[in-house]
Amino acid sequence: MEKKLMHGAKIKAFRMMRGFSQEYMADRLNITQATYSKIEGNKQKATQELLEKLAQELGVTVADIISNEPIVILNNASNQGAQGHIEHFYADQKELFEKLIASKDSEIGNLKDIIHSLKEVIASLTNKKE
Repeated sequence: MEKKLMHGAKIKAFRMMRGFSQEYMADRLNITQATYSKIEGNKQKATQELLEKLAQELGVTVADIISNEPIVILNNASNQGAQGHIEHFYADQKELFEKLIASKDSEIGNLKDIIHSLKEVIASLTNKKE
């Protein structure tokens, strides 16, 4: 049985860390926003060519996208000119997830407003029939 590769969440995290919108990325990749959204949502698999373009636009490697390792950054800043070292940036990931949660909470609020409005419309239509 073939294992299905799911890298959409990582692509989304890299995109959000760069402050790019889905529309911006879709434009840069010459695909539709809907297609890009499907890739992030793991509903469509990216081709190798598209993965390479994605990595280039996001400033990461294809390996960064497809690995199962946590997101890492290279910190080459050193006053001794050393090679640098890898730092996990869980704090940045925490901030990203907090922003995602806030965004989803806002989305839920908007959907609740829509549901309320639809209930009012249904109630008014039901009252007209009686």
